[in-house]
Amino acid sequence: MSDQQHDAGTASAKISVFQGVATFALIASLLYLGAGILVPLVLATLLAFALTPLVTSLNRRLHLPDPLAVIVAVALALAALGFFAYVAGTQIVNLTQELPGYQQIILTKVAGLQAQFGENTLFEQINSVISSVAEQTSGNDADAPRRPGEPIPVTISNQIGPVGIIGSVLGSIVGPVATVAIVVVFLIFLLLGRGDLQERFIRLVSAGRYSKTNIAIADASHRVGRYLLIQLGVNITYGIIFGVGLWLIGVPSAVLWGLLIILFRYIPFVGALIIAVVPFLLAFAVDPGWNMLLLSVGLFLLLDLTTANVIEPRLYGSSTGVSPIAILLSAMFWATLWGPVGLILATPMTVCLVVIGRHLPQFQFFETLLGSEPVLTSAERLYQRMMKGDAEGAIDIAEDYVEDHGAGRFLNEVMMPSLSLAHSELSDRAEALPQRRQLVQSFEAVINEVAPIKWPEQSKLLLIGGRTEIDECAAMLVAHRLAEEELQCRVLPPLAIRQEAIGRLDTDGVEVIVLVFMGTDIRAQARYVSRRLGRMAPDVRILVCALNEASGGETHETLHVDAIFRTVEDVVEGALLRDMREQQVDRARVHKRMPFLGAGRGNDELGRAIQQIADDFDIPVAAINLLTDERHLEDVDAYGLTSIVAETRQPLVVLSGAPHPLVGENAYLQTNGIDLYAGAPLILPDGECVGALVLLDYDPRTFTDKDVARLVAAADDLVLRFGGQEAATIP
Repeated sequence: MSDQQHDAGTASAKISVFQGVATFALIASLLYLGAGILVPLVLATLLAFALTPLVTSLNRRLHLPDPLAVIVAVALALAALGFFAYVAGTQIVNLTQELPGYQQIILTKVAGLQAQFGENTLFEQINSVISSVAEQTSGNDADAPRRPGEPIPVTISNQIGPVGIIGSVLGSIVGPVATVAIVVVFLIFLLLGRGDLQERFIRLVSAGRYSKTNIAIADASHRVGRYLLIQLGVNITYGIIFGVGLWLIGVPSAVLWGLLIILFRYIPFVGALIIAVVPFLLAFAVDPGWNMLLLSVGLFLLLDLTTANVIEPRLYGSSTGVSPIAILLSAMFWATLWGPVGLILATPMTVCLVVIGRHLPQFQFFETLLGSEPVLTSAERLYQRMMKGDAEGAIDIAEDYVEDHGAGRFLNEVMMPSLSLAHSELSDRAEALPQRRQLVQSFEAVINEVAPIKWPEQSKLLLIGGRTEIDECAAMLVAHRLAEEELQCRVLPPLAIRQEAIGRLDTDGVEVIVLVFMGTDIRAQARYVSRRLGRMAPDVRILVCALNEASGGETHETLHVDAIFRTVEDVVEGALLRDMREQQVDRARVHKRMPFLGAGRGNDELGRAIQQIADDFDIPVAAINLLTDERHLEDVDAYGLTSIVAETRQPLVVLSGAPHPLVGENAYLQTNGIDLYAGAPLILPDGECVGALVLLDYDPRTFTDKDVARLVAAADDLVLRFGGQEAATIP
């Protein structure tokens, strides 16, 4: 059955690929065949993006009606285009008249190059081309005197009458004029009906997600409009500087080249270079020397490199969100379909596709293919490098992240999620062993490079990977986090607790063993280890760190262990609290003073004082919990609250309806049905905090700030009355 399912899945994948290719081919064909309609429409749409801010400004500032504002904006755009065409045409006519005068300079330079580099076919071809052009532009006619023996030239003339001339002229200008007229008509209607068209587009693609579609349209409009306006400003500035520079250098028709480079810079990457070659050739032709050519090339290189690498990245920022390779491929695609116009339209249309893909799920593949944002998270990129054994690439990713965010955040936010991915994809079976070992080798290389640590030979805390090598890696991350808190521990591989090796596990000096699991199937292994270690070392506490949320149904009772932790921070907090308790117990053992002797357990003066506090608060239970109490080391949930009070030196109030962020879901409070816990620190005159005065209630009630102040005062009074009791030194 599994083979049939595999075959069915393979066939389905092939059909899906075929459908995708067929759809792409159909769309490309429609774009190519419909270029006559689509090109003016796309041009009008992009111009509408660019002119919408101007129309809005005319509406708001000059209070013009929307139709009049649209007409004014379009008229201004046409006036700017007409001025551009007039100046460029004038410059072209002047340049045509000046070209024949540069013939001798070019011939002299080519002859000099030919003399320097020797006879060369290339130079001979250049000379013949220049001579041919010169003859065509020199003005020779049939009436010129002929040398004896020179053949009589024969001219075949097909005279064209006035009607033919008019037809030829009209034929050459009707096409461009018609295209401009169609674009203008489209532009006017798009600007006038922009609100209605937006609503129709939302209805068409939203699929009920109106808010997301609105955001997508607003984002696309902002990005494309901003991109077009910024690029227009950059291109105009670029053209002015380039034209003025060429004029100062002495290149003919400098204004023309400044104007043309404004237009050609809309072609990605190579547009400016294409048009800059022409003034370079003119500089070669005009100047008998080489200074003009060198200065022209230097001006272009300085201006283009500065604009492309310094100015544009700062101005554009993330306004496009398109990767450079996507812009290049897009330019090739649209140029193939629509010719030179496609080159100019490529980047704006690609920006629109990326923005739509960012906000609309059905078009998300556009952002994945064309966007500039990384498609993989840092954790996914690190996992991919470690999986293929690319330790150097993994270390590069780690170092970059550590430089920006620090080693601690890297271990928690990148390394641990990478291990989660590894566990979800790599099984714990034997066939996946080579992949797991390769992952572990790369993992160790990254850890040793980013967060090296010297492991102690002996420690009271032992961390062991629960089942696989991935669990061992997670245990190493926990150990590094403990090391940040100056808590010493050792890490052992899963092999140490397998059936054939667990009997040789060295538990001398070990007080706590933490089994670290990344998976969900942990019950059998945890029970087995707990049972074997319980016979081998009954005094050692067995804890479990279950880092997979799917194992949330497990408890320390079901696993037969002393406690279970759900996160790395829980392990660290538990170890810190235990370490603090042990230090405080050790300090108490060397002190002769034993404050709150008996902790009020009995009908003594301290017991009566505690009962009086309970009566004053009208609460059933009042008690003193001391950090030196042996029970404090046994019941983490019950006396962990006291440790929080002692550590923070602040009163702690936990209500069942609003759990405290430092406490979370405390098993002791939940199991015993306690609805109110209130504790105040017992701080001795020398500054040592020895425990807490605690109030407990099993019925819901409020505990005001005034009640907190009364509890703190009662704790201070107990310290004054009973905090200085003496006792013999505890052995």
